[in-house]
Amino acid sequence: MLIGRIEHDPKKTVSLHLPESTLGRLEQYKELYQQTFGEKVTNNDLVDLMLTNVMDRDREFRRFVKEEERKKKLEAKQQEVKQPERSSDHSPSAGQAEAGNHAEAQSHQREQHRA
Repeated sequence: MLIGRIEHDPKKTVSLHLPESTLGRLEQYKELYQQTFGEKVTNNDLVDLMLTNVMDRDREFRRFVKEEERKKKLEAKQQEVKQPERSSDHSPSAGQAEAGNHAEAQSHQREQHRA
């Protein structure tokens, strides 16, 4: 068999409409599963295992998933870089600090002229 034993995982409900011919083949596959492993299997578990098996073997799908993960990591790194910049928004930039120091110096010079 191309699939192994069923592993149990939390489930979500999905409504599907399948052709009768596909359901008939699914029933046959259930029989083969029962003969091979000596236990009954539900349609839900069997379809889950079959779909997982197909997705795991699909090279194009695996490349797609890997690329999506790479994009998410890159976006997370970009967010990390942006966050420290936000905190520095409250402190003056080098140019702002220099302008402020220059203004203070002019003010100090004016005070000395008045004295």
